[in-house]
Parts: sequence; C-alpha cells; structure tokens
Amino acid sequence: MKEFLVEITTTVPEGTDSAEVSRRRAEEAARAEELAAAGHLVRLWRPVGELRSIGVWRADSEADLHEKVLGTLPLWPWMTGVVTALEPHPNDPGSTGGRTLVSSTTAQEAILRGVMDRWKSAVDAHEPQRVASCFTEDAVFQGLRPYTVGRQGVAEYYDSQPLGLTADYEVLQTRQLAEDVLLGYLGVDFSFTDRPTLEVTLSVVLRRVADQWRIAHYQVSRLG
Repeated sequence: MKEFLVEITTTVPEGTDSAEVSRRRAEEAARAEELAAAGHLVRLWRPVGELRSIGVWRADSEADLHEKVLGTLPLWPWMTGVVTALEPHPNDPGSTGGRTLVSSTTAQEAILRGVMDRWKSAVDAHEPQRVASCFTEDAVFQGLRPYTVGRQGVAEYYDSQPLGLTADYEVLQTRQLAEDVLLGYLGVDFSFTDRPTLEVTLSVVLRRVADQWRIAHYQVSRLG
C-alpha cells in the first residue's frame, strides 16, 4: 500500500445537536481503531492548541484513500482534508530498503488488538464459524489437542468447547516480521462455568491478506 500525509480540519455545522456530535465522535474513535487494525491508519497527531489532525495513512491509491478509507469516517462529512502522497527518502533513518513496516509498537499492538478483540468476541459468544473467520484459510492452529490446518479445524475446535467459555487476554509483546506479517505474544485466561480458569500463553502470527489482518498461526502453551 502507498502512504499519504493527511491534514484534516473538522468543523461542526452550526446548530448541530450536541448528542449527535457525541455519537459521531464515539463512532469515529471506533472506526479509527478498525482502520488502524487494517493497516490504513499508521500514526495520528494533533498540533498543540489546534483543532486539526495530521496523520500518516495507507491505501492502494489516492482514490481508494478517499473512497474506502477517509470516506468511511463518521465525521468525514464535517471534515476538509489536504492529502500529500509520500515516497521513501534515501536519507530516512528509518528506511527498510523500500519496505514499509509498522515500526511503532503502539501501532503493532493496535493491529493485534483489532484481530484479538474479534476473536474474543466470537469465542465469548460461542460462534465457531465467526471465530474461524479471524483466521487465514491455510492457518496452522494448535490448541490443547493435535494441530489442524485451515478454518474448518478451527471451527470444529471451538464448536467442541463448553458453553459459557470466555477468554481474556493481555498483550505481552509484538514484533513485526515483514511488511505484512506480525507476531504477537499474549497471556490468555480461559474461564469456564464449571471448572477453574485455565491460564495459558498464546503465540500468534498475523498476516495481512486483501487488506485484512488475520491469524495465520496460533499456538497455545500451558503455564506450569
């Protein structure tokens, strides 16, 4: 994906109900998290004392940036934006030989949390097919039984889990392995209705496929 510097100024129309403003701002925050998880929103700053933002965004083209990224922001109808296409500079101290990496630990964690929040939501709701949709089609999955490959094995594994199972996770470490590959290391507590909580560590490798981050490798290790 290409990178763009985007300067945005938001102007709320006169007479807009405060409840509408609050609703849109809440939806804006949620959408920004989704775009960060998908790799579109890389960094965002607010100049001191000013009601505007400056950010680095990614999209396949400037047209896609406007239509598929910025245009999906709930506040976009109230925004004016200045877009500048970026390219690598040979003297950039953060250059990676032409590759674009998510160098910020905060950005890496946002991507990881975006995927794992979807995973947790589906696990807690006991929806095996939705859990499986968080994985790539060729994902290697290692739970607490022999490994499987592909979404069907993931769905069958979670379908066999007891109702009432919930998962709570803590991000421990992230590492970017390549432009579209991210490693996450987490602590996870699986809670049950009829037995003690199971504490495990979880390693996941995320891969960006068709602009969507999914789990390509999942491996659980029991503590103790």
